[in-house]
Amino acid sequence: QAGSEPAEPVDPRKAAVEAAIARAKARKQEQQAGSEPAEPVDPRKAAVEAAIARAKARKQEQQAGSEPVEPADPRKAAVEAAIARVQAKKAAQQQVVNED
Repeated sequence: QAGSEPAEPVDPRKAAVEAAIARAKARKQEQQAGSEPAEPVDPRKAAVEAAIARAKARKQEQQAGSEPVEPADPRKAAVEAAIARVQAKKAAQQQVVNED
């Protein structure tokens, strides 16, 4: 199942916890559906669910890390907005130059 492993390193403890949660959710779904939980959950399905959970967790971490904390000072916010506009303008100009 090396294909289901992400390219980026993931904390093995987090991955194990997420896999256990995915298995528990799958068992709970089976029980609610009325089927007997005598047979273990399909390991491939559990691996896929764990990989999805890892990807979602990684995406949340990236979003949490990339979201800048809003400054309390409105002047700082205005300066940051101006800087962002200048950077966007430069990037647009570089794309036009690269297309030529």
